[in-house]
Amino acid sequence: MRKVMGFALTFIILVPVLAGVLYAQATVVVKEEIIITVDRAQVRTDVPPINVQGRTLVPVRGVFNAFDAEIQWFHIEKRAYIRRDNQVIWLRIGENRAQVNDDIVPLAVPAMIYRGRTTAPLRFIAEALGATVNWDPQTQTITIITRARAVVQPERPAPSPAPQTTPYQTAPY
Repeated sequence: MRKVMGFALTFIILVPVLAGVLYAQATVVVKEEIIITVDRAQVRTDVPPINVQGRTLVPVRGVFNAFDAEIQWFHIEKRAYIRRDNQVIWLRIGENRAQVNDDIVPLAVPAMIYRGRTTAPLRFIAEALGATVNWDPQTQTITIITRARAVVQPERPAPSPAPQTTPYQTAPY
């Protein structure tokens, strides 16, 4: 009876783990040619961006450190904590949802571990932290502008008023 229970417990634990590993390996496309810039500075990571179901996932620490975001990893829970200013994001590996401050937000693709790094959907996290994300398919470049470094157009000075003349003034000869 103990052997049967031990086998059943092992089976229950290993099947979801193996299924997750096989799923991730079958659907991940490495995108080494993608360039990521944050506030005009190119970001280089030790693990390249990956494409999963049409979404770009990037190493959390590698990219979001460039945002000056605080990042913590909780190994036992397999959760990542990302904070910048007053925005807090909690991600759990394999879940199709994230917590942004007090709101639960659905994710099109869950965060996952790839080559030993926590990867997460780039656009979701960048926009949740208040940044603007643009994709240039010609150059394969993802451009991220953080709100702290957004280009502010200087105010144009008001045009100076035209000289006022009264009907009694005459022009000099």
